[in-house]
Formats: sequence, structure tokens, C-alpha cells
Amino acid sequence: MSLWDGSGGWSPSDTDRHQWLQVDLGSRKQVVAIATQGRYSSSDWTSKYQLLYSDNKKNWRPYLQDGNIWTFEGNMNSESVIRHELQHTILARYIRLVPLDWSREGRIGVRLELYGCSYWADVISFDGQGVISYRFRSKKIKIMKDVISLKFRTTVRDGVLLHGEGQQGDYISLELRRASLQLSINLGSDQYGSIQGHTSVISGSLLDDDHWHSVVIERYRRNVNFTLDHHAQHFRTNGEFDHLDLDYEYNHMACRYISPASPVLFRWPPKGGEFNTGTLNRTVSV
Repeated sequence: MSLWDGSGGWSPSDTDRHQWLQVDLGSRKQVVAIATQGRYSSSDWTSKYQLLYSDNKKNWRPYLQDGNIWTFEGNMNSESVIRHELQHTILARYIRLVPLDWSREGRIGVRLELYGCSYWADVISFDGQGVISYRFRSKKIKIMKDVISLKFRTTVRDGVLLHGEGQQGDYISLELRRASLQLSINLGSDQYGSIQGHTSVISGSLLDDDHWHSVVIERYRRNVNFTLDHHAQHFRTNGEFDHLDLDYEYNHMACRYISPASPVLFRWPPKGGEFNTGTLNRTVSV
């Protein structure tokens, strides 16, 4: 997508930090790079800027890098092209460029080019009455290694995204609690209580913002990487066991899950949210 214009470029009537240039990509796209120039044959350019993105023009997210709102270095004249490869791909329909600093010889000015491609994904909406199950070939499996990835968006603060458990008390659960994401894992506890395997980690906040959030859970034995929107936490599960013993299925966005061991009721609130296509890889120990 290009806004190069050999005869001019964008220059707002006011030159201050309240100006922005908004681009409608027509549909959701993957944006991987951005390039800017100043306004053609002028003293107008933008030397620093930030990016915001949205799917609905109501809720905007800033582009983050290294955990911070990222400021891009722009142009120092009107003709040179400054291009930035994005460390994290932006998935959105609308992009805003917000100038932070500009030419001292003129005013804000920019020609813009965004690089990327179309985005296709299966999106499933939930209304609080449905569940998706990943069923394993064996009724009981011992999982040594997991890689689970998914994307979700919602406007509610509490609910279950993923749950699986076994008859021996092992479980894995991914839940929204007060708009933060909680991952709970138990690889096993003994019947006498001397070994407690429950481990719980919380990440993020304000996840009920109707934006897409990406989650990756990678586990090898007791070592876990829990990544939410590119922010990774590394931890080691409690206890002494290193296999996850499950009963033949994971449940996604579970509104109801009943295990053979004990009944458990989970509810995702009505009009709870959407799932993007998720993946599940596992290594089973026999």
C-alpha cells in the first residue's frame, strides 16, 4: 500500500502533536515494514513518529517494541526515504501515524508507504454456549512437551480460554481473570500432600479491550515459556513430576467442561469473544 505522491504529500493545517494521518487498508492486513519521505519539494518532513493500529477505529493500540511504546526515527529532509522493518508484525485494518517531531524549517509533512500482505485466518465467535475440543488418539496420554499458540479478543474480563485435565489430578488451564491472563499448570501432586505441583502465572492487563492478543505456551518437562503479545515469562513448575497426564482432549473457550475425575463448570460470559486459528503440538512419552 503506498501514499507516495510525486506532487506533494500529507501536511496538516496545524503543526502540533495533535495531528495524525490515518490509513484504511480496506480489510485486515499484515504490515511488516514502513517507509516515509517528507513532502515533495518542500521544507516539510516528520523526524519522529509513533504508530497506532485498530480494527474498528474506536480502540487504538500503540505499536510496542522491547515492551515500550516505540518511537520511529523519521526524515531529516524531504527527499530521502527512511524505512523500518517492524520487529513485530501489525495485524490491523487501520494504521495511524502520529508525528512527534518535525522540520524546524517548515512544518509537518510526510509521504508514506506500508509493506505487507493480505491476512487470512479462521475466526470463531463464541456466545457462552459453545466449546471446541482437541481430541487425542489415545484416551490417556503423558505429554512431555507442549507448544500451544492461539489468538483471542474479547470485551469481557473473566472466562476460560483453554482447559484440559486428567484423572490423576494433572491439568492445564488458561483463563482471563479481571482482564489479566492466568496460566495454571499441575504436572502432579502426591496423595499425601508432600508434593504440590500447582503452578500459576499471571500476565498482562486490560485484555478485554476488543483487540487481538497472541498467546504462546511452550513447555518442555518442567520448564515453561509463557508469551503474551511478545512479552515472555520463563518459569519452572512446582513439584517433581515432568509429564502432563491428560484424558484425551483439550477444550478451547470452554463454557462447560466435565472431567471423569470431578465435575468442573466454567463459563465464558455471553458474547464473550473470538478465537483466531490456534495450533497445538505435543510430544508424548510412552
